[in-house]
Amino acid sequence: MVAHILLRTLLASALALAAQTVSAPRPLEGTYWKAIELEGKPVPSQDSSREAYLLLKDESRVSGFDGCNRIAGRWEVKRSTIKFSEMAATQMACLDTGGIDAAFRSALTSATELRIVGERLELFGGWAKTRMFGRFRKRRVAVFEAVSSRPADSADSEKH
Repeated sequence: MVAHILLRTLLASALALAAQTVSAPRPLEGTYWKAIELEGKPVPSQDSSREAYLLLKDESRVSGFDGCNRIAGRWEVKRSTIKFSEMAATQMACLDTGGIDAAFRSALTSATELRIVGERLELFGGWAKTRMFGRFRKRRVAVFEAVSSRPADSADSEKH
């Protein structure tokens, strides 16, 4: 009987602790999303002036920086699907970007689905064959980490 009560108390404490550590997902719109993975590869740390990021603004506008050029365009979300369109970028010549700029733009072009888990925004597009059992699953093309939730215009004006 004592063991049963102890087990129930321990389980209740564990559930309470788990509930405290789970944070609500960040809002998609108005959050500064820093790129941390592109096309399955980690994005190397950059100083804040060269950091690849995305800002999804109201009225379906998107802006950001791909590690070399400023980007702008439109975005649309319906349930878990996402589409970026009318994308444009400045045409700066940058040395030694490590391909981050191309991978960033490729991820936005191929993204068809999204998932927000806590502080992370994951974009998926196309299909990838899994190693186990040879099954196909959606290919993750980018992972972004929420840095802050602040008005998009003020965050955008602070960069570049």
